[in-house]
Amino acid sequence: MPDASKNNIGKNDKEAPNWSRMHLWQMQPIRDVLLGLGIFALIIIGQKTSVVTVPLLLAILLAYLFEPVIVWLMRKFGASRRVSVIAIMVTMITFVVLPIMAGGAYAAGQLVTFTTDTIANVDRVNTALAEQDTDAARARLAGEDGSDTEPVPGAFLWVYDEIKQSERDPDSSMGRSLDAIIDTLSSNSEQIAKTTASVSVDLVNRALGIVGAAFGLAFMVFVTAFFFFFTATEWIQLKQFGTKLLPDKNRDRIIDLLVKFDAVISGFIRGRITIAFIQGIVFSIGYFLIGVPGAFILGPVVAILSIVPYLALIGLPISVSLLALQGHDGFRGEWWWIVGAPAGIYFLGQALDDYVWTPMIQGKSTGMDTPTILFASLAGGALFGVFGLLIAIPIAACVKILIQEIFWPRFKEWAEGRADDPLPIE
Repeated sequence: MPDASKNNIGKNDKEAPNWSRMHLWQMQPIRDVLLGLGIFALIIIGQKTSVVTVPLLLAILLAYLFEPVIVWLMRKFGASRRVSVIAIMVTMITFVVLPIMAGGAYAAGQLVTFTTDTIANVDRVNTALAEQDTDAARARLAGEDGSDTEPVPGAFLWVYDEIKQSERDPDSSMGRSLDAIIDTLSSNSEQIAKTTASVSVDLVNRALGIVGAAFGLAFMVFVTAFFFFFTATEWIQLKQFGTKLLPDKNRDRIIDLLVKFDAVISGFIRGRITIAFIQGIVFSIGYFLIGVPGAFILGPVVAILSIVPYLALIGLPISVSLLALQGHDGFRGEWWWIVGAPAGIYFLGQALDDYVWTPMIQGKSTGMDTPTILFASLAGGALFGVFGLLIAIPIAACVKILIQEIFWPRFKEWAEGRADDPLPIE
């Protein structure tokens, strides 16, 4: 009669792995490490080939963002997906790219002129401060000496008066501070002037470099548009391919989480980008009407900052300073206009964002309140800069979903004694 124990031992020995005959990559811990290294290598390769990967990823993002628009065009006008994608590309070039280029060029010229005039006014004030005849110097600055010299803006006259007051009143700290600022600007005026002039001189001296950069940018735009066309037209097939890559065991659970992530991320990104685009128009036109120089640069910058709640407030002191230094004639040169007009533009833009655009376009897609959004934005900015500001809110919303759907149920089971630990990892 055969020994059963010997048979069992032999069977167990046959099923047990023979470590002496296994390669390193056949061991599960080594395979996990190799998988992580492989993913890291793909990231490094993608970074090294960014001339292709960046336009590809940007095209996928644009296809993802414009998918609802493409579907709406197909349903509304009965157009094919290919025609709808072409219509979107033509519209974006006509009404977004070209106006931004034209407005940016105009605003850049404004800022160069504004900076040059400001340096000249600083030199005029510094020269007037060195003169003995105070009344004559002030009259010349104010344009009241009968000459054809343009008067300096009111802000420079105020600086001149405060500094002169500090000479009569030694306890005036404001005048001493302004005098120190004037001395600093005057002593470095040549370098400032050279830096300012280089903005326009380099356009000529470095024409070949600019042309090369322009061709590089044009190539990047062309490659992105090329990938976007094919990605957007094949978006359904691309989603189906991505679904097939998910493991069968947890596919339904992963898809459910991805759908919830999509509702949050797409709602926030599409909503905030749309709102920022509208706010860019509002701020640019508003700043232009009240006389702020470089309105078509400052407006879009403030609109981008408005993606984070109340961060557009940074544009208020900047617009007030630019308007004060510009020195407009008439009521636009009065102090109440210099302070009140930019404040009115800010509060108008903020009110439109809070009570019109956000409820109408974005709603409560992130499912988070304003303090949480502000905290996430500041934390993301502190950790990863501007990039962190943009991705902090969607990531925080996705983390909230993971906590609600995966971690919190497991934690409740552990707290109630139905699980050995609170981690949802088996």
